[in-house]
Amino acid sequence: MRAAALGTGIAALAAAAFGPPALLEAWLTAFLLLAGLSVGALGALSIGHLLREDWLDPVRAPLTAAARTLPLVALMALPVLAGVEVLYPWAGPAPPPMPAPRDAWLSPWPFRLRMVLVLALWSGLAWLATRPGAVDKRVAALVLALLVPSVTLAAQDLSLSRDPTWWGSLQGIAAWVEGMTAALAGAALVALLRGDMPDGETGAGEALERALLALGLAAIWLWFTQFIVVWMADLPGEAGWYLRRMEGGWGWLKLGVAVPALLLALVLAAPPRHRPWRMGAVCVLLLASHLAHLWWVVRPDAPVARPPPWLDAAVLAALGLAWLMAWRAGMRITPVDRAAPVPDHVPRPARASAR
Repeated sequence: MRAAALGTGIAALAAAAFGPPALLEAWLTAFLLLAGLSVGALGALSIGHLLREDWLDPVRAPLTAAARTLPLVALMALPVLAGVEVLYPWAGPAPPPMPAPRDAWLSPWPFRLRMVLVLALWSGLAWLATRPGAVDKRVAALVLALLVPSVTLAAQDLSLSRDPTWWGSLQGIAAWVEGMTAALAGAALVALLRGDMPDGETGAGEALERALLALGLAAIWLWFTQFIVVWMADLPGEAGWYLRRMEGGWGWLKLGVAVPALLLALVLAAPPRHRPWRMGAVCVLLLASHLAHLWWVVRPDAPVARPPPWLDAAVLAALGLAWLMAWRAGMRITPVDRAAPVPDHVPRPARASAR
């Protein structure tokens, strides 16, 4: 974990100080992907603790390890905060006209201050939700209560504000739900590969498929609802956001990769009986849909020249490797760290002795 943090910190400072605009653009997209997975893991973990869900048992360890990477994700944000004037049109030398409240909100230094506070909050919540010992429902409820508004705010600032005329009321929460779906899919895939998923048609396996199905349906419903609202209201500025994403290859990325992968994953997750091979296919499809959709949302509004594919791949590989190192360090946890929440019906003396 320390080696990953040190390497990421050095790379982030170098990218912030000497990186060309194309490198900063590639860095932003990779950062948003990894941040979404980490925050999504924290949200899925908290929901599982709050509702005492059976599906949490086989994926608790990988979700906990992913949530513990949030301090490293905060280090990855350094080039984004340093390159605000390059990455966001409203911070450049010729910002587009905006209404007075939004003009004051979308300013470089207020933006940086908000992001520093949000990243510090996420790191603190990750420590609170993954600390050794059992996590009670009150802690999970507190984490979710602070996570929902902060993630919505961060999604609007970091990705959606690249078009300062666009303000989607549902897209911030939709991005978080999609991140939770991808994080839970990744954790389930890890559990399958490690053999942590119970064999047979178990309640935990079927419950996990139902959780993936519910989150996938919620994500597609939120994104589609936002689109319907814009279409019915006939708003030129908001409609332009969608029209730009149908030009060139962006429409094929959305309609040819992201949407079909998500729909196929939902179809495979719908049957009632758990099958490991089917769950593995569902997880891969959900991760592919999330990756394609993130590029579709973020990249068309890039104010600088878009990086070549090899640079995108190199930056994602470098940051992804650091993230995986931190994740592996988080997986090396003691049995106490992996303790399940104590059920509500257990008497107080038994709960104390279990600890």
